[in-house]
Amino acid sequence: MSGETLERIEAQVRESIRSAGLDPVREADAVRALVDDALSAWEHRALAGAVPAITDPAAAARALMDNVSGLGPLHRHFDHPEVEEIWINAPS
Repeated sequence: MSGETLERIEAQVRESIRSAGLDPVREADAVRALVDDALSAWEHRALAGAVPAITDPAAAARALMDNVSGLGPLHRHFDHPEVEEIWINAPS
C-alpha cells in the first residue's frame, strides 16, 4: 500500500469525522467504525480495478487510527510497555 493510498483514505475518514461531528479521541469506537467502512469501500473499488488494493488491511486500519485519533507514527511507541521516554531531535 502506498502512502498516497493511505492519505486518500485518511482524507475520506477525516471528512466523515467532521460530517458526523465526532471527537476522534473521545469517540474512538465510532471513528474505528468509520475507518473500517472506508477500508471496506476502498476494497470494493479495488476489486473492480478502480484503485490499488490494500495488501495489509490490519496495518492500514492501525495507521489510520493512529493518524486520526492518536499521535500519528509516534502512537505505537506510546502504547509500547517498554518505552519509557521519547526524544525528538529533528522534524524527520
